[in-house]
Amino acid sequence: MSQASNVLLTKSRAMFGKRLTEQNVADLLGCQTVSEVAAYLKNNTHYSYALRNIDDSTVHRGQLEAALDELFQREMASISKYKVDASEYVRTFLVYNTEIREILKYLRLLSAGRASEYIFAMPKYAGKKEGLDPIRLAEAKDYNDFLKAVSGTVFYKILRGMSFSENGTFEYTMIEHALYSYLFKYAESVINKHFHGGGKEDLLGLLGIRSELSSFLNIYRFKKYYSSCGEDTARSLVFDFNYKISKRTFDKMLKADGPDEVLEIFRNETVYGRELGDIGDDYIDHIINRIGYKRVCHLMRFSTNPTVAVFSYLMLSSIERRDIVTIIEGVRYRVSPDEIASMITI
Repeated sequence: MSQASNVLLTKSRAMFGKRLTEQNVADLLGCQTVSEVAAYLKNNTHYSYALRNIDDSTVHRGQLEAALDELFQREMASISKYKVDASEYVRTFLVYNTEIREILKYLRLLSAGRASEYIFAMPKYAGKKEGLDPIRLAEAKDYNDFLKAVSGTVFYKILRGMSFSENGTFEYTMIEHALYSYLFKYAESVINKHFHGGGKEDLLGLLGIRSELSSFLNIYRFKKYYSSCGEDTARSLVFDFNYKISKRTFDKMLKADGPDEVLEIFRNETVYGRELGDIGDDYIDHIINRIGYKRVCHLMRFSTNPTVAVFSYLMLSSIERRDIVTIIEGVRYRVSPDEIASMITI
């Protein structure tokens, strides 16, 4: 292994070692206000630098999210400078992943009639000469403006082809699936072309965990909430990547009579099923996310491939930041600590 690879592996694991502890999570769940959450993160966690300019007493949820993203971008920039196997493709993947996250963040706000709030949540890196320009995104008032704002990205053709009504409504889930399908296909092609041996297997494993568990949740939710829309719609929400779950098993889930049968197939016919335990509908997302989290943590600890470590950290850091935002939202709307705990992964 080259010196750069050794340094990158060590750096990735060091960043992983700074993740939130169980005590941190318990303390955050005990906070009564968003200001208390901000103050705790600033004074007791590795997010202190990112939150250095945040005023605890007037903090906005969007400001917190933007600050968390800024730290993540700084970490990714420090990682991207190392020359390892297919490093240019790794950097491209990180850019695409960031752009998808920002696009979806904006669309969630647009769907809720709060597009103007994106300016508070937009990342600090702005005004790029190519790719996504967050400033143009912040200026968008509707879906047509949004399309103009993303015209400099590789996702423009996908987004332009998605349907939206005259009143500006759109299918967020379909857009999310289409964007991540592009990202997964890009990653799969790079992995198969530029990696081999254990590193290739681990990277395909990371991709497989993310895509297969997401596909299962999409089918389960569809059967529970939208079964009248037909099987073809459900099939369009399954990622075209099979790792540990066969196409035949996914086909059985798609033909199932309801969510309970989907869950039973997943439990009995997949390698992930035995980890489910005895769960109810309210906790299925949490358990599925925990399954993925545990498997990625294992790869983070034991893989000797620096690229595997980088992507493992990317996934784990995204989960942690998503959970922090969930805690912030729960505290903001006075959800009980137990209920918030049922919605987070870490």
